[in-house]
Amino acid sequence: MRFNKNYISYIPLAIFLIGLGLFAYLGVHFRYWADDWCYNADFRNLGFLETLRGYLYNVTYPPSRYSVTILAGLFYPLGVLGLQLLVPLSLLLWTWGLVRLFLNLSSLSTYPLSTFQATLLSLIIVYFSIYLAPHLYQSIYWNTGFFTYTFPLVLFPWVLTLVTDQNPSKTKLILIALLSLLAGGFSEASNTVLVSALTLYTVIAFIGSRYKKVWAQKTFAPALVALIFALIAMALLVFAPTTQLRAERYGEPASLLELITLVFNFTREFVTLSLKDYGQLLILLLAGLSGFVLNSKERDINIPKTLALGFGIFALATLLVAASLTPSAYIERGLPVLRTQVIPRHIMVFAFVALGWVGGYSLRQLYAPTWLQTTATAALLITLIFPIVTIYNSSKYIPVYSGRAQLWDERETTILSAIENGQDRVEVLAIDGAPVGGIRDFDPPDKKGYWITLCAADYYHIKLQVILP
Repeated sequence: MRFNKNYISYIPLAIFLIGLGLFAYLGVHFRYWADDWCYNADFRNLGFLETLRGYLYNVTYPPSRYSVTILAGLFYPLGVLGLQLLVPLSLLLWTWGLVRLFLNLSSLSTYPLSTFQATLLSLIIVYFSIYLAPHLYQSIYWNTGFFTYTFPLVLFPWVLTLVTDQNPSKTKLILIALLSLLAGGFSEASNTVLVSALTLYTVIAFIGSRYKKVWAQKTFAPALVALIFALIAMALLVFAPTTQLRAERYGEPASLLELITLVFNFTREFVTLSLKDYGQLLILLLAGLSGFVLNSKERDINIPKTLALGFGIFALATLLVAASLTPSAYIERGLPVLRTQVIPRHIMVFAFVALGWVGGYSLRQLYAPTWLQTTATAALLITLIFPIVTIYNSSKYIPVYSGRAQLWDERETTILSAIENGQDRVEVLAIDGAPVGGIRDFDPPDKKGYWITLCAADYYHIKLQVILP
């Protein structure tokens, strides 16, 4: 039995488009929670520029993460509509950036990649990075959490795409500088990943330029500019006055020896658990079968170089995971909270997809009798059951997210009605965050989240009397 490869290739593409479409649809139920109210109160009462200046003095929320303030401020005038557009637009931008990056890397290497193949790989990476996020709601469907931890992952491919582009121009260097400064200012965890990746590439490009490699000579200057401005972003995060004030809450940071030990142990644990996770191993298998089935015999493979490439991908992923875990290890002597772990999870998903594709492509060049092609195609179709099941599982979030959005909208209507009637106080219901894994909402005065109530009251300009569910 023979399969038509052209038809087969559209099946995984359609599945992952449906999966990302589902996550985009869940964005319809995106609403404001927790820190969002404090940002919104300042945007409304102080204006965008003064809220941005809170970098110097505001400790209610972390304005030292200036990129979060900038992006939240740009979307604030759109209100809930801006939140609903945020996820679909970000998924599109994220996927598009990865496609561009894959095509650039293909041109720098000896591994051919079509636009269709780059698109499929990008869809797989983005889909599973979201599906496997340790705290989906806080990482994707909470405004502050999304901008702090996930949106930098959207921008990273664009920084690296501009860096690896071999068409030099002054305009591109300016854009690289600005984008690196923005991408590096969302959080400490994402910044260390960006700086680590750019440092490694800059060193490789510098060495390559010494050996007169054309690609290295053309990309070294952009890489250096990106690295310099990512380091400036790191300095702006670390030495912000509000960062110093917040750091006092955590006490003495880890010593150098303790930091090295903690990062080593945390990284080993995270990578080991990823290797033991059947879901991520199925991603590796899916990418490997796709790399075999969706390619043709084109050239001979240098086995030592291919093995070295595979080892390099895994080593780079391990290094970047370690970078993402370093800030929390230094400041809190612990692993980052779950919403932050979307960063190392994305890194491992990217690595598994890349390793699988390279392995499948290489096997296709080395050994691809007809029986193996047929068997691999059948295996690919069977393996695609896995993402279909994950899409079904994710669809179960629809009534949960919809119900929360309905409660939020009803509360918003109650508050606005009270304001319109000239009341100075209104009774509102706190919305339970347990169904989505936990997210802070309004609390009465004797509870820990009362500061959120104060921010919301400051935003609405009315006192809120909170009733717990």
